[in-house]
Amino acid sequence: MRINLLFSLRGKLTAMLLLASLTAALAVGGTAYWLLMQDFNATARETAFTNFQTDIQAYIGTYGSWENARRNQVFHEFVMQRRGPSGSLNPLPGAGGRPALPGETDAGETRRPGAPAGAVHHRDPPFHFMLIDTQGHVLLGGDGRQDTAVGEDLRRDARPISVNGKVDVLAVPVGSPQLSTQDKAYLGAMRKALQNGLLAACALTIVMGLVFGSRFGARVRELTSAIQSMRADGEILQQVPVHSRDEMGLLASAFNRMSRELSQAHSALRRTNEQVQSQAAQLKELSVRDPLTQMFNRRYFDEQSALLYQQAMRHGRSVSVMVGDLDYFKSINDDFSHAIGDEVLRRVALILRKNTRSTDIVARYGGEEFVIAFPESTVQQAAIRCEALRAAIEQHTWQEVHPELRVTMSMGLCDDTKRGSIEKMLAAADEGLYEAKRSGRNRVVSC
Repeated sequence: MRINLLFSLRGKLTAMLLLASLTAALAVGGTAYWLLMQDFNATARETAFTNFQTDIQAYIGTYGSWENARRNQVFHEFVMQRRGPSGSLNPLPGAGGRPALPGETDAGETRRPGAPAGAVHHRDPPFHFMLIDTQGHVLLGGDGRQDTAVGEDLRRDARPISVNGKVDVLAVPVGSPQLSTQDKAYLGAMRKALQNGLLAACALTIVMGLVFGSRFGARVRELTSAIQSMRADGEILQQVPVHSRDEMGLLASAFNRMSRELSQAHSALRRTNEQVQSQAAQLKELSVRDPLTQMFNRRYFDEQSALLYQQAMRHGRSVSVMVGDLDYFKSINDDFSHAIGDEVLRRVALILRKNTRSTDIVARYGGEEFVIAFPESTVQQAAIRCEALRAAIEQHTWQEVHPELRVTMSMGLCDDTKRGSIEKMLAAADEGLYEAKRSGRNRVVSC
C-alpha cells in the first residue's frame, strides 16, 4: 500500500525539520539583524554626538559663553564657516577640532569619487540633537524652539558637553537616524546575506530531512512489511534487521523477540490443536465403533440410516434394510466358550464388510444381531446380496476356530418406505427375521 509522500513519515519528518530550521534561522537572523542595527545606530549616534560636541565646544569656546555666541553669530553659520566651502575642517582657536579625512567632512559629508576637488556632497547628520542647559531649558532645538523647558524623560537621555572643564550644556538626541546611501547599501547587503543564509538553511534542511526521513522510513517499512507478512501469509516468524541501538533498534529487537515467542506459541498451539483433533477423531471413532468387531455400532447406524431414508423419500429412490441374527449363538458360547463366541462375531463382521458395497451401512446392532442398510436397492436386489452373505457365513472355514463349530445366520428384509420411518422398516425386517427363525433358520425372509 503506497502512502502519499506528503503524509508519509518521511514527509512529516522533513516538514518538522524544515519548520524547526526556519524558526531557528528566523530567530537567529532576526536577532543578528536587530543587534546589528542597534550597534550601527549606537556607532552612528556616537559619531554624530562627537561631531556635534566638537562644534558646540568650538562655538562656546570662541565667544566665551552660549549667550555671547548666540548674540554674535548663529550656530549653523558658525559651523558652515568653521568647515569652509571645501568641506575640510578649519580649526578655530580653542575649538579642539581635527582635519577631515579624505572624502569626509566633520559633519559626515562625503565627496563623491571622481568629483572635482572642493565639490562636497552635503547630507544631514545621522542624528539630530537638542541642546539644553543644566536646568532643562532648550537652547537649540531641532524644530527651532528655544527657551522652553523639557521633561524629565528627555533629560534622562541627555549627554553632557564640557567646555573648559565645566558642564555648561546637555545634548539630547531627537528623531530617528538618517542613513546615508552607503549605510543603506551596507544594511541591504547584510539583509541579503541573511536571506541567502536562510535559503541555504532551508535547502540543507530539505535535503537532510529527505535523507534522514528516507532512512527512518525504510526501517519503519521493514517493520510494516514484516507485520503485513504475518497477517497475509500467516508466517508468524518474521525477523527484521537491527541497524542501531536507538529507539528504532529497540523497537526492531522487541518485534523480533515478540515474533519468535509468537511463533513458538503458535507452533505449540498447533501441535496441541492437532493432538486435540486427533483425540477428538479417535473419540468420535470410538463412539461409533463396536470395540469387539470394529463395525459401526447401533448409534451410528440409527443416525446414518435415518439420513438415508430421508434422502430416499426426497428423491423417490428405494432403500432396503436387513436385520440378521446368528443361529444358536447362545449354544456356541455355552458349548465352546465365550472366547470362541467372540471370535465368531469378529469373523462374521469381517465377512459382512468384505461382501457389501462401500455405500452400504453395516453395523453390529447388539449381541449377535447385525443390520445392513442397502441404498438404491429394492427388496429383490437386497435379497440376492443377503443370500450371498448367508452362504458365505455358512461356508466359512469355521473348523479353523473349532473342529466341531458350525455357524449360520437368519435374516429379515424390508424395502417398504411407505411405513413412514426407518425404525418401522427395521421392525418389519425384524418380523421377517423371526419368520426365518420359525421356518428353520439359516434363511432370508422378506417382509
